[in-house]
Amino acid sequence: MSELQNLQHVGLSLRRSLFCLRRRFGAARTMAGAADKVWAIAPAETQNTPPSVFLPGEFDKVRIVESRTTMEIEAKRFHGGPFEHPPIMAYRYSNAFLYRGSIVAHGAERRILPYSFTPLPSHQFPVTTVHEGALAGSYLGLQYFGHWLMEDAPLSLLAEKYGEPVSPSPPNWQPKRFAESHVHGYVKFLDLPWRQEENVYFKSLVMFDDEAFTTHKGARLEILRQRAFKRLGAPRKKKRIYIKRGIPDTGVRRFHNEDAVAAALAGEGFDIIDSTKVSVEEISQALHGAEIIAGSEGSHQAHAFYFLPPGAALLAITAPDRFATANKRCADHLNIQYGISVGDAEEEGFSANIDDVKRTIDLFGL
Repeated sequence: MSELQNLQHVGLSLRRSLFCLRRRFGAARTMAGAADKVWAIAPAETQNTPPSVFLPGEFDKVRIVESRTTMEIEAKRFHGGPFEHPPIMAYRYSNAFLYRGSIVAHGAERRILPYSFTPLPSHQFPVTTVHEGALAGSYLGLQYFGHWLMEDAPLSLLAEKYGEPVSPSPPNWQPKRFAESHVHGYVKFLDLPWRQEENVYFKSLVMFDDEAFTTHKGARLEILRQRAFKRLGAPRKKKRIYIKRGIPDTGVRRFHNEDAVAAALAGEGFDIIDSTKVSVEEISQALHGAEIIAGSEGSHQAHAFYFLPPGAALLAITAPDRFATANKRCADHLNIQYGISVGDAEEEGFSANIDDVKRTIDLFGL
């Protein structure tokens, strides 16, 4: 590393240490309060979510919801109802920097890389300068692949309107045998304006509050979907797909009889794919033109949103002790039917009733 790079690293480290001292003594500022300019990109709105597709009594099987949601929210996504969404906000900062997974500017910090993740050693990466940048990474998007695909990918389209889209490195969620991660595969496949950096000095930086699934985000998702459809052309045939998570889960997410469920659906004409064993190109060919995609609830189902046509269906087989329907937010905006089949709790994990899964599929009327 050159002497200049060493000095730049020392400079970033000292500035972050100064911020940490301010925070320790209660002198840190909020990001909104530290911004040079704050403005609304899109107004607050009310979205009416339609009911999910499910068998009678299915919601009664839910015992515990995932930690970032509530039973009230999940009941509304199950049965339908209004959601209030805040405005999309933008914040501009001069002389900001990205270092060790945080944006620091004017005595304020926004953590981008999840606190549970250890940042890569900063000295391994150069310090780059971006004159006009915009943040294209989010706390959840850098923690879960599904959030990256549903939220950070469309965030990059928003970011490019205000500067060069920059994000810290996401984890490599794919097995090491792949030369290219699914994230980088989608960056190429969708032609995303997205630059990966670890240490950046921004002369000007714009950040966003864009967490809610608003119509503005839905429109950006649709732009990316149309890129995928244009690249793939007309589907050759209608397909039914079961997509496996491919990760050996433990605890409440352990799906005891997934192989039996997949085999039963294969007997009904479903193709089976394992999301951890295929590239983005292979996923796109497998899912494009499907009329229904089924699988356990999780990030791997987010692939479906770039390849299911309007009116198609997504069925989530869900653990009763970690119930969540985050993917429904995306399905609603894209006119994709969202179905739920809640599993039966076991001592560790859950099992699905195969007949109930088949009956729920029939409810879609496809």
